[in-house]
Amino acid sequence: MTNNAHLKRLVLIKPFIPRLLIGLFVMIVTVAIQLIYPKAIAHFIDTLNVQRATGWYAGFAGIMMAVLTIHTLATALRYYYFESTGLMVVAGIRNKLHNVLLKQEIGFYDRHNIGELTNRLSADVEVLQDTLTMGLAISLRSLCVCIGGVIMLLLTSPLLSVILLIFLPVSIVLGKWVGKKVRVRSKSIQECQANAGKVAHENFSNIKLVHAFNRHDKAQSSYKSSIDKALEVAKAHTRFMALFRGAFSFLTYFVLLVTLWIGATQILKGALTVGELTSFVIYAAMVATSAGAVSDFWSDWMRTIGATDRIFEIIESVEESNSPSETKEGYLQGRIEFKGVNFSYPERPEETALKDFSLIINSGEKVALIGSSGAGKSTIASLLLGFYRPQQGELLFDGESTQKLHRQYIRNSIAIVEQDPALFEGSILENIAYGANTDSVEFDDICRAAKLAYADDFIKDFPHGYETLVGERGVQLSGGQKQRITIARALLRDPKILILDEATSALDSQSEQKVQQALDNLMAGRTTLMIAHRFSTIAKADRIVVLERGQIVQQGSHEELQRESAGPYYHLMGQQSITKHTA
Repeated sequence: MTNNAHLKRLVLIKPFIPRLLIGLFVMIVTVAIQLIYPKAIAHFIDTLNVQRATGWYAGFAGIMMAVLTIHTLATALRYYYFESTGLMVVAGIRNKLHNVLLKQEIGFYDRHNIGELTNRLSADVEVLQDTLTMGLAISLRSLCVCIGGVIMLLLTSPLLSVILLIFLPVSIVLGKWVGKKVRVRSKSIQECQANAGKVAHENFSNIKLVHAFNRHDKAQSSYKSSIDKALEVAKAHTRFMALFRGAFSFLTYFVLLVTLWIGATQILKGALTVGELTSFVIYAAMVATSAGAVSDFWSDWMRTIGATDRIFEIIESVEESNSPSETKEGYLQGRIEFKGVNFSYPERPEETALKDFSLIINSGEKVALIGSSGAGKSTIASLLLGFYRPQQGELLFDGESTQKLHRQYIRNSIAIVEQDPALFEGSILENIAYGANTDSVEFDDICRAAKLAYADDFIKDFPHGYETLVGERGVQLSGGQKQRITIARALLRDPKILILDEATSALDSQSEQKVQQALDNLMAGRTTLMIAHRFSTIAKADRIVVLERGQIVQQGSHEELQRESAGPYYHLMGQQSITKHTA
């Protein structure tokens, strides 16, 4: 980790410099008072020995009370400004990291577990708060006290100061050595904790499966194993820090003991007063404590660097989009062309998902993609949505290559209805409104979309109507209800291109009928790509494209393909279509 990388962390506090300057000013006030205090005690002790009159006590006490009041107010202000700035810095980092994660390529999520990412967003970012602001503030104050204390020590007794001038470099070198060790150990701790979060996320995400197969013990065992590993790493780090703190404590008190011994000999010689020795000991304690605090901060800083390395790797590795920086106005017309496309998923480069794939879909045409699992159907949908880019060949919309079109412009004209409807934990109203291209949506427009999706009736039957909460991933709704809400969401978007990814395959016949009616409304006048197996869906297509291993092996209307009894379409659809025709 270079010094430049360290400074990148400090850049995070740049927007808050005015607040930190206020905190720094009141901190200087507290440090100045803290440095004056031992001198005042020395004056009090030495005057007490010389002056027996009690009249000066009241004046001295009054001055000290005023100074302590100022110190109290300055301490409170220092704490508020540095602590609140820390909260603001952490909030800013969380927003920045979340924004970066949202903009990552889909391939990034293929490589990373969601539990790990949410752990980075919460626990890892939290590590920065104390170190970057309060820790930094305490360190700066300690550094000022340390420097000021050394000056006061030299002014009080140069001879005694020699001892501390030997001690300080030793403590700083020791702190730096410990800091390097701490950074490595902290990174391991954070990785173990992230792994534990990943295991917990997987268990909770698949909770129905855990219950259905009675695998509670296995789920708990997996989590306990990850927690135990994190605990062992953390305990090893704690043992290391315990040894360091013990050794540092011994060194500190040993130095103070030597100081007192030499100071006592100086008093006997008349070279030092009792008050001066008392103030020297207080200053020495201040310097030792402050040096320890600076050393601790360095250890904490290294711990923070190690713990947050992954955060900044993510923030600094945002992939620049290959799309132009300017977004075209308006919307697509709906013509799609794949021209000699070759594509492999980044995580499986050895497997070709699409091979020399060429296909033209005219504006307003309904095309069904069918084929066995792994034939490339969903890959085509992913390329259309810009989740990935072809390694070779071109994908064109309205005759223009995606290399010349911004993804936002393309996606504004596309809507998708999936087999497993994706709903957010919120109201039905919010989930339908999510499909709009703008943040401002009229309630009447939402109702109109819901009616076309045959969702309005069942929505109004709920006690809270459109404000009904759907639960996580729509768990409070039936499959058909969720599907119709996603169709309403797509209708509200009014897309030029529609992707139906097995939109009815998981529904019973009664639900499918309602959903099919809603889909008919949705497909009207739109370029539609249907990934389907059911004859009821495929029959609505103007053209059927049969895929095998990423290549087109057959295409045409249902009647044309059905006549080719030796063809793959007949084999794939055989029983469904035969039953349909003989019924």
